[in-house]
Amino acid sequence: MLKKVHRLVACLLISIFFLSHVPSARADFRLMDAIEEFGEKRFVKPAPTRLKAGPLRLHPSLRSSSAFDSNILLEHEDPRGDVVYNIQPGAIVELPMDKHQLAVGYEADFEIFSKSRDHRQNDQNQNFFSLLDLNFPSWYVNVLERFSETSGRSGTTFTSRIPRYDQSIQPKIGYRWKRFTFETGFHHVVRDFRQQVNDALDFQEVGLSGVIYYDLFARLKALVEYQLSQIDYGDDFTRKGTFNQARIGFDGEPMRNLKVKARLGMQFRNYQLSSEPDFYSWVGSVWAEYKIRQNLKLTLEAAREPVEATFQNVNFYREHRLGFGVEYSPWKRWTLFSRWDYIRDGYAERATLDGLTRFRRDNHYNGRYGIRYGLTEWMQLELAYEHLNRRSNFSSLEFVDHRVTLSSVLSY
Repeated sequence: MLKKVHRLVACLLISIFFLSHVPSARADFRLMDAIEEFGEKRFVKPAPTRLKAGPLRLHPSLRSSSAFDSNILLEHEDPRGDVVYNIQPGAIVELPMDKHQLAVGYEADFEIFSKSRDHRQNDQNQNFFSLLDLNFPSWYVNVLERFSETSGRSGTTFTSRIPRYDQSIQPKIGYRWKRFTFETGFHHVVRDFRQQVNDALDFQEVGLSGVIYYDLFARLKALVEYQLSQIDYGDDFTRKGTFNQARIGFDGEPMRNLKVKARLGMQFRNYQLSSEPDFYSWVGSVWAEYKIRQNLKLTLEAAREPVEATFQNVNFYREHRLGFGVEYSPWKRWTLFSRWDYIRDGYAERATLDGLTRFRRDNHYNGRYGIRYGLTEWMQLELAYEHLNRRSNFSSLEFVDHRVTLSSVLSY
């Protein structure tokens, strides 16, 4: 045990030294990466356990990074650059119980800007989750709760930091019968902005869902799902509404080394005020991961869905996403990676900006390229370049940003 403590202390010292000597991209919580959801199964899959306290398994982590960012506020004109440091300590505590699991996790994020004029952009965020996963021979119960206190940097439809709380709880229960699995769930999502000027954007969503899975093969499930939700804006009755969604799809491995999750269906989103535009159209998503060889992996993601907007008085926008990634390990411990994303957003209502009145249309072109080195089995170093480019039919909303990031990840 003493040797393990010594190794952990050494890890922390290495990460602190690394952070203090190298010039992170935007705050990015990765604690939730430990939660995997495939078909009806939702569980925590952390790194191998090295620290134990009785039946508890402890998984501490420390992410530290520093980056030169050429446009820290994602401005259209006169962008200013700075070196940004991120420190993200976190931990997952896991209690396995035969086929059951109880886990909690916490991660903080300290974002620090180098130049004195940018110190007001310094920020602290935190993220927490708790998960209960109970599995019995013919049925299961699964409850996931998440909480975030954040004020992410500008870059969406906000023009500055918007402090807010996000909280959600998602219990579900399922029953297995022969090749079928019947599942029903409930979700409650709350977003609360901390500044009074943004109270009109506070909302909560309450919904019920049902899914029927059918085992096509040992590792492939077909499914039919339905969801009914109510969106409630406490300070803006015009944005209250309901939506019904029905989709079909499948989860699993249709062939060796290929994992796929796909959904396709219709969504009917009705806002309470009849003069507001509604969404009656198809929605869908697909995620695929193909391991061509042991050292070469491809990922593909695509989706179409409506998203609640925060731009002027527009209720929602239609988002189309397409992403493609490659990871290649030419040598032991070395990994080359790249990721390309295209996002197209079409807003549902006309808006006036820059002296023009029109439907807002944005096109995002993002790329990330880098190299990762596994210093040990519990620590990685990464160097990456990221390019962000948003084109819009409102020229003042356009921006270009370049980031060069050097980071370390300790997962003990």
